[in-house]
Amino acid sequence: MEITVNNHNYKEYEALFDDLIKEVFGFSFKPWFEQELWDNRYESYSIIQDNKMLSNLCIYKTEMSSQGQRFQAIQLGAVCTRKSEQSKGLSRLLMEHVLNIYKNTPAFLFANESVIDFYPRFGFRQVQTHRPVIKATKNNKRTTAVKLEADDLAVKNAIYSRTGHSKILDCLDTDPIQVFHMLMSYPDDIYYLPTHDAIIVAQKKDKNLFIADVITNKPIKFEKIKQELPFKDIETIEFGFCPDRLEITPTWEPIDMKEEMLFIKGDWNLPKTFRIPATSIT
Repeated sequence: MEITVNNHNYKEYEALFDDLIKEVFGFSFKPWFEQELWDNRYESYSIIQDNKMLSNLCIYKTEMSSQGQRFQAIQLGAVCTRKSEQSKGLSRLLMEHVLNIYKNTPAFLFANESVIDFYPRFGFRQVQTHRPVIKATKNNKRTTAVKLEADDLAVKNAIYSRTGHSKILDCLDTDPIQVFHMLMSYPDDIYYLPTHDAIIVAQKKDKNLFIADVITNKPIKFEKIKQELPFKDIETIEFGFCPDRLEITPTWEPIDMKEEMLFIKGDWNLPKTFRIPATSIT
């Protein structure tokens, strides 16, 4: 069966891809396609018949850093097959094809319980992840935070000019994926802090605050920006990334391995406690 590959903005392919994604996952990539950010780092491998995409597997080629060691890796995502075409081995065919091309490259992906037995067949193993958490302090300062729209050019520019990464573990070049998350995952959770020229991506739930990202182009301490956060009555703050770049020493709480299923393949120099950045996950 022929496998088609795409690694750039190509309207006809995007339409076939989006139709499959909407059927399987129930959402559209259209807002991201409109940004025209699909470059050769993001590869889609698919099986197309009669002008219809039956199955797909995407990879994103990224440079990573773990405990000071830089290396190239691939992240797998958008692994799906139409319901009518399942149990025909299409996903297996795509997996074998891609892993043969990148057989010496470390790989990772996030799965769900429905496919937890699928990936170990290809040499993937599940590893424990952790959530970095700190206790919040009372905020008596009036915030100057400005809420931003996800498609504001300032958000995209900030992402592409950001500097500073975790020395524990980080993805170093996932700009297009970060834009995707602003548009699709956190469109109502983006705040600009003019005093510090920083963008905070954060969601409040009950008395807990989840900070998915802090985007800056210069070193910054969380101690200096936390009083500017536009949230009240917070008891704990959880970070969706390793927050050492903000000069924080958090408590690392293990995440239930049924809640967050990270699978890796190949040689990794993983730290004891870490978290893949939330805005770098495909």
